[in-house]
Amino acid sequence: MLAQKIGYLKVQDFADQSLFESLPTHEFGSHRVIRPRDELFVVRRGVVEIWHSHHDILVSELEAGILFGDMSLLGQTMLSCKAIAGSKGVTVAVMNVEKVTKWIEQRGLALFQELGPRLGFLETDHYRTTFQTVDSRVAGLLLELAGANSTVKGYTQADLGEQIGAYRETVTNAIHGMKANRFIEVGRKSITILDKRALREMSES
Repeated sequence: MLAQKIGYLKVQDFADQSLFESLPTHEFGSHRVIRPRDELFVVRRGVVEIWHSHHDILVSELEAGILFGDMSLLGQTMLSCKAIAGSKGVTVAVMNVEKVTKWIEQRGLALFQELGPRLGFLETDHYRTTFQTVDSRVAGLLLELAGANSTVKGYTQADLGEQIGAYRETVTNAIHGMKANRFIEVGRKSITILDKRALREMSES
């Protein structure tokens, strides 16, 4: 879940990339901690590892062109995680509040087009986590992963649990219930949706 919330913005998402080209850069040696303080960083060279600060778990690896950091103006935060330069070091471009303010003034619509849908996704995610049962959240996730298709492939039940913030055992119980009702069919690392309407109703309950 954290991997979907940190480093989701990419330079390539924006048609006008001229601002990124003129930013000052900073280099960090291998395994150095990168501490953004009301700053947004753009990975220029190397890999930035995102680790959970308390559980010491690798959350994701950010490559060139990805934005991350702590910038309240854009709703960006590290969410109790820390950024560490990869084994070969990293070069990042730095955007401070002044640069971001200028970016918003000049490219407000482009930014809103990228961030607006994301805010809607976060609100939905927060609602599901706070108010919905695990069964409803699993049903919603299966529909989301399947998209226009009817089969979800490549995910274990532990993977599904990580995406909705639930234990594997709890997800397993939800999957068994859907299977018993013939809403889905379960294979090895695959789930086939047999009744999308039933899952949709479950996801909205």
